[in-house]
Amino acid sequence: MQPPTKKDVANWPKCSFFGVFDGHGGNTCADFLRDNLHQFIIKDAAFPQNPRQAIFNGYKKAESYFLDTVEAFASGRPHMLDKSGSCAIVALLVEKKVFVVNVGDSRAIMSADGGNFCYNLSIDHKPNDEVEQ
Repeated sequence: MQPPTKKDVANWPKCSFFGVFDGHGGNTCADFLRDNLHQFIIKDAAFPQNPRQAIFNGYKKAESYFLDTVEAFASGRPHMLDKSGSCAIVALLVEKKVFVVNVGDSRAIMSADGGNFCYNLSIDHKPNDEVEQ
């Protein structure tokens, strides 16, 4: 991952990144995502022109990097293999557009009109749903 240059960032639209990482089986994976997922997304070649593709690529690259790192650390020491995982729900705001991506059963909602209306921005991924099987 090459970091974007100051010149690149100066030309970006206004962006905000929010994420919730709900770990299970330990905190290693959730901590990794908290600290790194946004970097995988903004350093992707598709960002900021194609945020949807950059998010997709960033998720895949983060997963691959995490798994490779965990496996390399435990090489020859199977008892040291980290078995943590994490749900990950992210909202990326680019100018006036919001991109929401969910892996797992975390949930994103948006309120409007001073809280009088509430909108679901995500769908839970549950193993018993036919779509997930």
